[in-house]
Amino acid sequence: MRNIIRLSLMLICFWVSLTSFTSEEGSIKLAGPQGDIALSVIANSKGAPSEISFSKLKSVFRGEQQRWKDGTKVTLALMKTNTPTGDEIAKRLLGMTSKELNKYFLAQVFQGKMSSPQFFDSEEELISYIKNNEGAIGILSFKNTGGLNPILVDGKKTF
Repeated sequence: MRNIIRLSLMLICFWVSLTSFTSEEGSIKLAGPQGDIALSVIANSKGAPSEISFSKLKSVFRGEQQRWKDGTKVTLALMKTNTPTGDEIAKRLLGMTSKELNKYFLAQVFQGKMSSPQFFDSEEELISYIKNNEGAIGILSFKNTGGLNPILVDGKKTF
């Protein structure tokens, strides 16, 4: 009888933990120091598509895709990895720690495989950069897209 009760409690805890990570839109949200952080992709109207798959997004941020379909150069814009949003982007998008992501970009740039991403202290600076630079694409918290329409990732506004 005790084993059944323990198993029931474990299942309830597991179910509660699963439901607390899923938003109403069905996208994953992780709890961070500022609460839930839902991430969105925004881009300059020149170049970037209005929808992208998660795997293609990863490819863009790894530097594997250097140009958009119309020939515009891809420019990456990210929050600094020492910010909560920047750290979350490193984990969720590329499966790396902040340090690993910084080393990855440094190695790619040093080897001439990609241009250095632009890093920002605030989301407002990131938004301004994207608005003013053709081909720019960035990731930030969904709550602050600066009036830019998010690019859908696998059909969702957040990831």
